[in-house]
Amino acid sequence: MCYNKMFSIFLFCIGITTLTISCNDIATPFTNEYPIKSLLTQEGYQIVLATTDLAVGENRFSFIVLSETGFLNEDYSTVTFYPPTKHSQESKKTAQFMYWDDLNRGSFVANVNFPYPGKWTFQVDLQDNERDISIQANFTVNEKTIAPNEGDKAPITKNKTLDSVVNIQQLSTGNVIDPELYRHSIKDAIESGKATVVTFSSPAFCRDETCGPQVKVLQKLSSSMNSSINFIHVEIYDNPVQLQNDSKAGLFSESFKKWNLPSFQWTFIVNCLGEISHRYQGFVSYEELDGAIRFFIPGEGGKNHCLVI
Repeated sequence: MCYNKMFSIFLFCIGITTLTISCNDIATPFTNEYPIKSLLTQEGYQIVLATTDLAVGENRFSFIVLSETGFLNEDYSTVTFYPPTKHSQESKKTAQFMYWDDLNRGSFVANVNFPYPGKWTFQVDLQDNERDISIQANFTVNEKTIAPNEGDKAPITKNKTLDSVVNIQQLSTGNVIDPELYRHSIKDAIESGKATVVTFSSPAFCRDETCGPQVKVLQKLSSSMNSSINFIHVEIYDNPVQLQNDSKAGLFSESFKKWNLPSFQWTFIVNCLGEISHRYQGFVSYEELDGAIRFFIPGEGGKNHCLVI
């Protein structure tokens, strides 16, 4: 996936230090284009859809809107969904704008039920400086998701931890590595009987507009929560030290491959029974994630807090 003008604006605006890599530097296992981008409107607006692994049923639907100057920030947008041609009834949703924490930009998020598989169209209507903006894009709804879905058992994997490496730099491509996020493997976390939040990402290789500083969000949540929840970051590359010195050397980790993730950045909440309660493709803000995991904290989420699905 080649970088374009919009991505250059994105990197400048959010201030992420990213390695300069060409489109062919790292081979990827993904066959579908990610993220999905609409055509540019005459005024220079574009939708970038972060959630492409969609299936029949309830889905988190997240997208960003770009202008010629960067991210578009509005409190909400109206989204109209047009089903495959043999189904005629359209539906409307209000997508709430979620700030990316310390960054002055973010994404629009809505929960949507898709009753049919096939090719769908969505139209985003919002205002920018009192100008009415309308943008359309297409996406596919499948019968089942590619990545693990809500209600599925989380794949039991033994990702690298502090106890399994010699050097902490072997755990992440990030410049700042928080030891608290690497104390447990996914297998051990699930067997602990606690809820777990796990993020798959590669901090130094933030490759598209939907990618944000997810590990920083995880670190912030980990430091603010009590020990009743496990927080884990899984580096998607198996050889981060080598990769930092040679961008063509990237090998995907076994945990990343076992979870069958069709894009680079994911976050999951796993309950104490080892079942996936929430899943987030692309970046998810502190606010959105915090609201979900509150249900799993004893005394805040109710009597059966760990069984929420």
